[in-house]
Amino acid sequence: MKMLRSAAIAAIVLVGFGAGLWILRSERQVVGQGTEDGDAADEGPHGGHLLRDGSFAAEVTIAEKSGPTEFRLYFYDDDAPIPATQVSARVAVTRFGGRTETFELRPQEGVLRATEPVGEPHSFVVTVDATWQGREHRWTYDSFEGRVQISADAAARAGIEVETAGPATLETRLRLNGRIVPNEDRLAHVLPRFAGIVRDVRKHIGDPVAKGEVMAVVQSNQSLQAYEVRSEIAGTVIQKHVTPGEYAAEGDHLYTVANLDTVWVDLDVYRQDFPRIAVGQPVVLDPGEGLPRAEGRIDYISPFGAASTQTMLARVILPNPGLAWRPGFFVTGEVVVERSPVPVAVRTSALQTMGGGTMVFLQDGDVYQGMPVETGRRDDQRVEILSGVDAGQRYVAKRSFVLKADVGKSGAEHDH
Repeated sequence: MKMLRSAAIAAIVLVGFGAGLWILRSERQVVGQGTEDGDAADEGPHGGHLLRDGSFAAEVTIAEKSGPTEFRLYFYDDDAPIPATQVSARVAVTRFGGRTETFELRPQEGVLRATEPVGEPHSFVVTVDATWQGREHRWTYDSFEGRVQISADAAARAGIEVETAGPATLETRLRLNGRIVPNEDRLAHVLPRFAGIVRDVRKHIGDPVAKGEVMAVVQSNQSLQAYEVRSEIAGTVIQKHVTPGEYAAEGDHLYTVANLDTVWVDLDVYRQDFPRIAVGQPVVLDPGEGLPRAEGRIDYISPFGAASTQTMLARVILPNPGLAWRPGFFVTGEVVVERSPVPVAVRTSALQTMGGGTMVFLQDGDVYQGMPVETGRRDDQRVEILSGVDAGQRYVAKRSFVLKADVGKSGAEHDH
């Protein structure tokens, strides 16, 4: 039965994933490579884009195999090579979002080579200007990778959600095990003032008690007068050690009343983590079993360790207005031991692995561009971006894997 249930769940996940891809493939346009007029570019002898203007032609390559990644240009007249020293040229690229970069080229080893490396991603509109024998030539073509264009409706149906990259505070958390116990500062032991016979018992375990309410009646041995035993606090009866007709000595423990409007959550801290714990640190508490989490702070750290477990106690005083946090239950706590502000962060769900690197999809209108990123610190929700995404840029925060799959299936990754 468990195997069938697991198979059914897996099938549902695959169906949902496939549905997202079908939506994109039915309405998306993977932006590929071509000339200014949209025709496929010819390939030159060096495997680059061959651009023609009459008998004059330029071949544009991006060298990536050794050394810095750079533009290299070769020139031809009626398909015969032209010495690089006879041609002057410049390359300009317009990247996603409209940013333009210009590359000057110099003759070197028989080819015109850019004086500056070209950064990732190699996805842009390329403009080539060349001058030979006093004539100027210009070509413009698209050289895109990792780019998809889809409508807003198709993106919404695929479940794609977009957010804005920006500053965030990352949290380092320490996970601890613990248990719920009564707040002993709000715990009362109900005792008889005089020894005697118990004549009446009015409260039982679990009963609510108001402050000053009568819990039992005892007949004094000395005066034979009956007197009432009352609770000093409002709360709930959690212990009862009295029955009618029995003898109650002075100081006997008849009842324990606990006010559970607040409880203690005692967390066990292992020795190696002692230096990371301090009073005042925020804690997220999880009682399990589908109950909602709660947030608190460490209010007390014991100066003693437990010999049996070699742990130290860290205590949270937790409000418990609905009495959902019941003493005796085990809980887990995540203590925020460090908070680190970072200038740019995105959700961890935005990260995808493509071509051996990490990528985030940026959005500009109906166009989505995969952008290689360098990541830094992270927590459960967000990750620091060191390069590749700037504050204020819109990125795909959820279901970016759908775009990754679509780009991969369309062959729109590296193709120079």
